[in-house]
Amino acid sequence: MDKARGSIVIISIFAVSIFAVGFMGIHLPARAQTGRRGQWTAFNRAGGPTSNLQCFTPNNVRVSGGNLAIDTKAEVAACSSFDLAPAHRSYTSGFVSMRAFNFLYGTVEFRAKFGGGTHSGAWPAVWMADASCQTSDPAGTDDRCNEQEIDIAEILKSDFTHVNQQIHVDRFHYNDSCTASTTDASRNFHVYQLVWSAASLVFKIDGIATCTITRHIPNAAMYLKIDMNVGGFGGPVNNGGLPWTTVVDYVKVTQGSNVVFNEDFDREDAVEPAPAHAPSSLDRPNPPHLHAIRLRWAMLAAISSLAIIWVLTARWRRGSKRH
Repeated sequence: MDKARGSIVIISIFAVSIFAVGFMGIHLPARAQTGRRGQWTAFNRAGGPTSNLQCFTPNNVRVSGGNLAIDTKAEVAACSSFDLAPAHRSYTSGFVSMRAFNFLYGTVEFRAKFGGGTHSGAWPAVWMADASCQTSDPAGTDDRCNEQEIDIAEILKSDFTHVNQQIHVDRFHYNDSCTASTTDASRNFHVYQLVWSAASLVFKIDGIATCTITRHIPNAAMYLKIDMNVGGFGGPVNNGGLPWTTVVDYVKVTQGSNVVFNEDFDREDAVEPAPAHAPSSLDRPNPPHLHAIRLRWAMLAAISSLAIIWVLTARWRRGSKRH
């Protein structure tokens, strides 16, 4: 009889846990990931409204010699996204993001040299977005982000001696930032760090603190993204300097003394391609019926869980009467 009661309790907890994780969006703690196959996803889609000159393609992303390399070329390609209609674009480039790993608070560190150069029109960035759009973003099928962003290292106006370090929170309502000076980031490798806590964001370049932000700190789990845009906030494009190549030596995330993510790019299968974006009638932000669908599924899951509990309880009662 005790075993039966225990089984009911365990199954009940399991059913409710599935409901909570699957439908209420509860975030589970990050598990350490070090040197695994396919820790990154290469985007396969168009850019965005502010950077719509290029197609992001997995063909422009490679792992070689212990480095991640992202190439940008002057070549015509066709692509689309949920917010950009299918079209031929004049450039191809690369964009990768952490495939499954995300985290809340910790220290991000990477060593990189950005492609482009002064007055090239290159707009490289290493940044973080909230985990709510981690699955849909690489193929450009939806945009369910909760509007939190941290730009760890971004080059604006093709000025590679200055690095933009910034937040965008609450639909770009809060945009605190700093501009850090450094030697040419297109000619030199630098080590970039972000120390993220509930109270502050501390940005560093080559071990020297360059920016501290203490308000409007993002408070949702996030994941890292590395991209190279053409034009837009990079300025006018100079085709004479193409192709460009961004090189990343390693990426590491620590929480306290624990390394929870480590990528040395010593495996050629470190990056997996995302499926190509296929335009559909659902290619718009937040379809109006989305919340109703989620609510129906949540109610169905809850009812199913309660039904399982009721059936098991009834069987246990009948069994206990026989004894």
